[in-house]
Amino acid sequence: MKGEALIRETVEAVCELFERGDYNPTAIIDLGVLVANADGTIDDEELEALRLIFGRLLRTQLDAELVEHLVVASREVIDAAGVGSRLRLISEILRDCNAVEEGVIVALGIAYASEGLSPSERTLITSLARACDLPAARLEELIETVRLAVEAP
Repeated sequence: MKGEALIRETVEAVCELFERGDYNPTAIIDLGVLVANADGTIDDEELEALRLIFGRLLRTQLDAELVEHLVVASREVIDAAGVGSRLRLISEILRDCNAVEEGVIVALGIAYASEGLSPSERTLITSLARACDLPAARLEELIETVRLAVEAP
């Protein structure tokens, strides 16, 4: 996964913040699926990024079949609740855990996993940032940080 070191560290921070807030990682799983599926399909690179991130969140090694099961289950929840509703819930959890920037970095890591930050992924992440009251300038800084991490040799 491109930028793996940054994403690994960030996922570890999210785990700690979620544990302190007494939340399970479902919100980050749903966020990952939302971003990966923002353009309507989840490609192999995004699926691999989800496998790595979900494995770190759940503190176990996951095979592709289990990740696909998690993706299907998450998509069912998102479809039933609606994207906007799910994003609002995710943003509330991120704010409550003081994990807004970490959540945005994880989302960006998934977005950059394949072909870079697509317009549909950027729109979704911008909506998340707004729902989290993250200033636009700070979002741009985080985008640049993840972009540089992904492009590093």
